[in-house]
Amino acid sequence: MNLMIGTTIGGRYYITSLLGIGGFGTTYLARDTQLPGNPVLVVKHFTPATTDPKAEELFVREAQTLKNLKHPQIPNILAYITENQQLYIVQEFIDGHDLKEDLRPGIPLHEDFVIKLLQEILEVLVYIHDQEVIHRDLKPSNIRRRETDNKIVIIDFGAVKKIITQQLGNQQNNITYIGSPGYAPKEQTQGKPEFSSDIYAVGMIGIQALTGKDPGKLELDSQTEKVIWRNQIKVSDEFAAILNKMVEPNLKDRYRTATEALEALAQISSTPTPPTPLPTPLQPATPLQPPTPSKNKYLLLKIAPVGLMIIIGVIVFLKRPIPECDGKLTTYQNSEHNLNIDYPQCWEKNTTPNLTNGKVVTFRKPQKNVSLIIMIPEYSGTLKQYQESREKAIKRDLESSQVIDRNEPTIAGGDGREIIVTSEDNGEKIKNMYVMTLRGNKAYLINYTATMDDYDRFLPTVEKMIESLKIN
Repeated sequence: MNLMIGTTIGGRYYITSLLGIGGFGTTYLARDTQLPGNPVLVVKHFTPATTDPKAEELFVREAQTLKNLKHPQIPNILAYITENQQLYIVQEFIDGHDLKEDLRPGIPLHEDFVIKLLQEILEVLVYIHDQEVIHRDLKPSNIRRRETDNKIVIIDFGAVKKIITQQLGNQQNNITYIGSPGYAPKEQTQGKPEFSSDIYAVGMIGIQALTGKDPGKLELDSQTEKVIWRNQIKVSDEFAAILNKMVEPNLKDRYRTATEALEALAQISSTPTPPTPLPTPLQPATPLQPPTPSKNKYLLLKIAPVGLMIIIGVIVFLKRPIPECDGKLTTYQNSEHNLNIDYPQCWEKNTTPNLTNGKVVTFRKPQKNVSLIIMIPEYSGTLKQYQESREKAIKRDLESSQVIDRNEPTIAGGDGREIIVTSEDNGEKIKNMYVMTLRGNKAYLINYTATMDDYDRFLPTVEKMIESLKIN
């Protein structure tokens, strides 16, 4: 295969490396040579199945439709280009990881986590459908978790793929459906996708997350064609009913809109658990004489401190730091940046680089909004200047951010700075710790992020990681 690394398209987009090769085309990382700093972006290269000029017209039309989608959780389409009968889409680069990294085979996820995940996806899907667009290819590898704010980003729409595969003028004899086995409902495999086809895909993602099984490997009932999954995992009847309605084989029985599915999930996620009724005590055969008030008061004074101590003990127990992975650590080494750091063996590691901010590695606690990111950008100023620049970036990028503490620790044997920041993400309180030091013409920045509830619990683990940091 003739890769395009080292070439320039559209007179400005210089292709630097390969991201992936799929059934519909090839994806590259590139740089915009006409903007300051030459920002990183993504180029998707398609070769149409026909040289009919109408294919190019349809491509331009569909690409313009995608370009009109303006949502913070959908990559911006920066340009669409036709050159030498080849088709290209240039779009924003989303630094993060694919959802498939969170949905590991054989590892079922908790119901509450899955409900929140589906809500996040559906919130973006509501906007997409409001613009009269069907995604056509929703699956974990086409949903990313953005590094900077941990939000869902939906990528890789199927509209352009449809144009690429069409043999114009002979469409009746050449039906190629866009979608992925296990995630695409029957009407979509027949080349007739509906808005509810996307809802089916989201439901299958939910079942995959709950069961730890690939949707393509789940059995279907031979009579009803319904997905068989309830026997594999314990889940509430309310959530199971919603998922079953999302993946109904008959689209008429499915949720008609993403809004309907989202509202159904909102009802079960906001319904408080009813208190467990206390057993009714048996009536004594002989009425008992109540204790005198003085005895009652004396007994209460004796019991109250004990009860208070028990309550405090339970709270302390639940909030106590727990050694991650039973204290088992492994070492990440980066010879390019002369860096070593220990991290919990059961945490996820993502080494996909981000040339824009210098990110080299992310460590993430599975099923938690807890991460530690190491960035190593080029920098030639002083440590104080770097701290000031970071605080400006924090104020710009984080919602409702507030610096609550500053320290000057020793980092990897050298001078360091530490900033503690609180912020919000969709109404949820977030706490960040930024630790930084300089070596030569590089800045070493560590960003620990967690929800307010989890921050203190995982802080000892993060502190041990930072203590283990070595910069040679």
